[in-house]
Amino acid sequence: MYEIYEANGYKFYFKFDYDSISKEYVPHVWIRHLLEPEQVIEAFFNISEKSYNKIRDRWEGYSKQDGITIYYFFKKIKNNEVLIITAFKE
Repeated sequence: MYEIYEANGYKFYFKFDYDSISKEYVPHVWIRHLLEPEQVIEAFFNISEKSYNKIRDRWEGYSKQDGITIYYFFKKIKNNEVLIITAFKE
């Protein structure tokens, strides 16, 4: 299950995790790292350093401006669809 956001011609997919306290599904980046999806999307557009991790088959980007690291990959169907694996702040 994913929550989808659109910004600047991209679609961002955020995986849900189950919150046993609220008994609801919430975005992984929130329940694990206290980041709102909008913060992660903003950081994506501000990425200042990125590299491709061949072992994990993902992109790893860092936004110096936002202090956020993002692990993501592009869906194979379209390059403008981004699945956010996780993100965390310094």
